[in-house]
Amino acid sequence: MMAAGNIGSVIKEFKARVGATATALVSRDGLVLFADVPVGVYTETFAIMCATILGAAATANTELNRAPPERIVIEGADSKTLIVSSGKKALLVAVVDHGADTEKVLADLIHTADLVKTS
Repeated sequence: MMAAGNIGSVIKEFKARVGATATALVSRDGLVLFADVPVGVYTETFAIMCATILGAAATANTELNRAPPERIVIEGADSKTLIVSSGKKALLVAVVDHGADTEKVLADLIHTADLVKTS
């Protein structure tokens, strides 16, 4: 596993590369492991809601006897929120402008999630 200081650097580099508004590494139970979000954002609330979204999708898929989701993409009028797994215990989240190339950002997000993967 990567040292905590390195995790922050890797996530900040990703954020700069894709021009994300916010990034966070979140435990699956909603704890903030690392966050780089705008001033005024309640990181705890953001983390809990991201974990809840993925958890709800996993539960819905389980009810349908389907595999859990590999990623969640939430599209709004001005932004997209992308959530991917980062190991068995964490999620990596990025918020980008609506015009961002989703496939490109998603590929980079998955790569970054692999780099900072938690056990």
